[in-house]
Amino acid sequence: MKSLLLISIIALSAVFQNSYATANVYLGIDDQVCVEAQVEQNVHNRIMDAFMNSFVEQNNSKMLSLLDELSSLYHKSNNSIFLYWKGYALYYCSIIYLKKGERDKSYEELKKGIEALELIKKKNSEDYALLSMLHSFSCQFLKFPKVIQASKNATDYIERALKLDDNNPRAYYVLANNDYYTPETYGGGNKVEEYALKALSIPAQKIANPYLPSWGRQECYELLTNYYIKKKNMKQAKKYIELGLLEYPDSYTLKYNKSKL
Repeated sequence: MKSLLLISIIALSAVFQNSYATANVYLGIDDQVCVEAQVEQNVHNRIMDAFMNSFVEQNNSKMLSLLDELSSLYHKSNNSIFLYWKGYALYYCSIIYLKKGERDKSYEELKKGIEALELIKKKNSEDYALLSMLHSFSCQFLKFPKVIQASKNATDYIERALKLDDNNPRAYYVLANNDYYTPETYGGGNKVEEYALKALSIPAQKIANPYLPSWGRQECYELLTNYYIKKKNMKQAKKYIELGLLEYPDSYTLKYNKSKL
């Protein structure tokens, strides 16, 4: 593992004074508090690297090590941003086990992710958007009547996310994703384009910060091109594949979708 450096998390309250509704639970870190982190990568990229490594190496030791680190950082700083990232990492752990056909283990990891996020006492728009995504993902594991409650939770949380910040790109990505995977017989598939384009119209971050969420933009390009190909709108698919690859040239999904044109 690359050597860890000590860096300071500087006054997020000053940085985000114009977007308090989104950042409020991440405030309160004293200027003198330092945490261990790799400065060359943001947290999101480290999680995705660990996720991809689990398939290359056929084990998830790197992801488990990162989860231990996030737990340690939370206990050191008492900052809920590390609970947020723990929930996000556990979501990808759930995907790892699902890809391996271990549905029970997958659901257990997902529940741990939801539990980590629920520990955040004063949730912001980012927390609610991620909670909505996890509850929506959990529906595939559940039967009636539990699936009804999970679906309701997903809807309630995304509404709270938008109420706190109606310019949160991840909230619109989650809406697009939820709509895409909702069967047409239940009204799904009508607003994928609207929500995905709205997400892409908003910067991934209000200000660059390696600790704060930045995911969702690449996923929107991928989801949108999947949608256009499904609808046989190859002109729009080509447009957004090309735009997406300009920003995310390593995207497997975008490159794969390009091969379909």
